[in-house]
Formats: sequence, structure tokens, C-alpha cells
Amino acid sequence: MIQAVFQDHLLFLAWAIVATLATGGITFIVAARKFDRVQALFQGLWASSTIGPILLTTWGGSGILMQRCTINPDVVEAFMTTQGRLNVVLFAPFGFFAVLATRRPYFSAAIGVLFTATVETAQATVPFITRLCDTDDLVANTAGIIAGAAIGSLVCRRISHGTPLPRATVRRAAVAGTAIALLIAAIWVVVIEPVRAVLPAAIPEASREQNQALEVEVKKAFGDTYAIGDASFLNSVEGPSTVSAPLPGGYAELTWPDREKLTVHFTPTSQGEGTYAYKIPGVSGRADTADQAQQVATTFAKRYAPWALRDSRVRVWPVDSSVKDLGWVVEWRRWEGKVLMPMRLDILIEPSGRMTDLIARNVDDPSLPPVAVDEQKAWARFDSRHKLKPGQGKREDPVLLAERRGGEWRVHWRLGASAGGTLFSAVVDATTGDVRDPSAIPMDGSTPLSPGGTQSP
Repeated sequence: MIQAVFQDHLLFLAWAIVATLATGGITFIVAARKFDRVQALFQGLWASSTIGPILLTTWGGSGILMQRCTINPDVVEAFMTTQGRLNVVLFAPFGFFAVLATRRPYFSAAIGVLFTATVETAQATVPFITRLCDTDDLVANTAGIIAGAAIGSLVCRRISHGTPLPRATVRRAAVAGTAIALLIAAIWVVVIEPVRAVLPAAIPEASREQNQALEVEVKKAFGDTYAIGDASFLNSVEGPSTVSAPLPGGYAELTWPDREKLTVHFTPTSQGEGTYAYKIPGVSGRADTADQAQQVATTFAKRYAPWALRDSRVRVWPVDSSVKDLGWVVEWRRWEGKVLMPMRLDILIEPSGRMTDLIARNVDDPSLPPVAVDEQKAWARFDSRHKLKPGQGKREDPVLLAERRGGEWRVHWRLGASAGGTLFSAVVDATTGDVRDPSAIPMDGSTPLSPGGTQSP
């Protein structure tokens, strides 16, 4: 489990262990001057069980301060995952040793609950932490604290060593704790945006044929690294249906019934939830620059998708130019004249040199009808459909691409423009001039993944 969670961060894990032991040792030495050795030992262990969870729950944040926390009304779900159970184990020693050190179970449990609330609040609001905040962690951590305190209370009943923490100290701690609790409550009311968790709905199981098809495609890409379990099938009315299955820290998805497009996603290491990104065989270096990312992605593409390298153009750009160290998107596309062909290979490489995303669509270049509608005419049809003036608003770069519609390959202009706080888009048939899929949605300030609009569906 430690290898799965930390992988490339074993050096940090070693440092955290050393820091935890050092904190406990120093606390023991200081406490031994005032208490007997047994009680001083409990004080040291309590200190270690405090600094350990702090280090392990604040490392490796995403660098993006979200100031959000996911609220899951299903409390039981917090204990249904491996992470939730690990959180219980991680925080139980705090409650256990707090009781042994203070011999005050209720005080220890209250301090522990405040401790877990502080940790989760810091994950959502402190810039250098920037971890994901959710109530599942808060519930699991608190359960661990209370369980540890309960066990510690039972031990104290059998072992009458040491003296309880003085009442005066408890009262002072209660005053300070109340102030901290009020501050945390104020932060949750004023700063943190609560986001209700979307509870999973029942998903139809995939057939044996669909399950095997997805397994074959995943094996082509990653060899025997991942095993596909029970897949699910989503029958879409508007677009391609999909077969999908979970992978460690991600998922794999295959369009159905054409089996043309494979999409794989792993949780980026930058999110601080462990290292799940795929380590490409033969790659040992990092990918801190666009050239390095292209070299890493090409190493994978030569083995898995040589069809994407033939007669294609490669382009590399940062995942988000406003946020450092999120990685690079490396894409291969093929053009027939000015028409973008349906073949695509997108690989997202994070700075560690691992892969977090793969989109692969192996489609032969289709025979296409002639292009009779040029860019100017396409924009005119677009403006007429959306009741815009010629040239009104900010126009996105148009894309002329081959798309399958109703089982027939067509050439389409994909157009988009923003005006008056609204984002307009539409598809114009480059042969007939018909306008399809028009939409007008309020702009939310988000930016597309692909600059220049070359992401074909």
C-alpha cells in the first residue's frame, strides 16, 4: 500500500518518518524533566502521532487553491474506500496516546476532533498545501480519533500510572480550543465553498463481449500493467455509446460499437492523492520542457500507436499556462489539404515523465465529399443562425474537419464566437452549408484545453 500511494515520493516518506521520530524524541526528553519516564514516553508518542498525520496529509498539493470542500451526505461511504480506512488507522494513534498522556478521554477526543477539522480546513484554504478537501476525510479521521481515545480509555482503566492533566490546564485549553473552533466555523461560512457530492447511480453492466473488447484495448496500450474488472456500458442517444471500467486512480473508456476511440485517465500526481500516472517503459527522465514531453510521448507512441506518427503533425502545449508544473499535452493530427482527418493521438505527460491521459482514435482517412462552402460563407451561415452581425464578438479559429454523421463521412466547419457574455458555437456542413448543433451558453470564464481549436471529437 505504501508503494502504491507514495511510489516516486519515498524520499519524502523517509523524511516524514525521521521528522516524526525526531519530534517524539525531543518531546520525550523535554517531558522527562517534569514527568516520570512512562508518562514522558506517552507525551512523546502523542507528539509523534500529531506531526505524522500533519505531514502525510499536507504533502504534494496541486498548487491550485480551490477554497472548496466536497460535502458527502452519505457518512457511511467514508469507510467504504481504502483511503477512508487508512485515514482511520492514521489518526487512531492520536486519540490513543492523547488519552494515555493526559488521562482525560473526553478532553483528548475533543482536541482530536478539533485537530482533524483544522487539518481539513487547512487543505482547502492554505496556499502552500492546496489539497482536496472533503467531508469523507473529516469523518474517517474523526472516527479514528474517537476509536483511539476509546481504546486508550480502556487501557487507562487497567493501568493507573500517571496523573490526569490539571483542571486549570484543561480550562485554558478549552478556551483556546473554543476560539479555534469559532475561527474554523467562520472560515467555512465566509471562505470555503461547499460542493455537494454527486452520489453514484446504478450503471448497467457491460456484456462479456464489451468487457473483453475494452480489456484488449487496454492491454495494447499498457501491456499487463492493468487488469480490467467489471465494466459498465453507457448507451448514449446523442453520441457514441461507451464501455468503461475503473483503473487504479483512474478509468478506461472505449466507444461502442465502433471501438474506434480509447480514452484513459489517471489522477495527476499534482493532486496529492498518490502516484497513479502510468510509468512508460524505457523512460527514466523527467519532462519539464515541451521537448522532453514530446520525447517521452513519442517513446510511448512508437510502441503503441505507430499509425499516429505516419504523415502527421505533432504539437505540444502546456496543460495550463497559468499554473506551473501541471504537464504537457502532446498531440498528433493528420490533414488532407486543409481538412483535419479523424485520426488522433493525445498524450498528457506530467513533469515526472509519467502519463496521466491518453486519447487514441485509429481511423483510416475516409473518402470525403468536395468542399463547396469556404470559411467566409461558413461564418455567414453561422452569423445568420445566431442572429449576429458579421464579425461580431471574438471569433475562435475555425476548424475544417472530417466527421461521421449518420454513418456518413462529411466535412464540417466547427465555428465558435463569444459576444455579450455568451459563447456561440455551431457546425456548418462544408458541402451543403447546413448549420447543425447550434448552441448559445453563458460564459463562465473557463478556457478550452486545446488552444487553436484543433481538438476533433
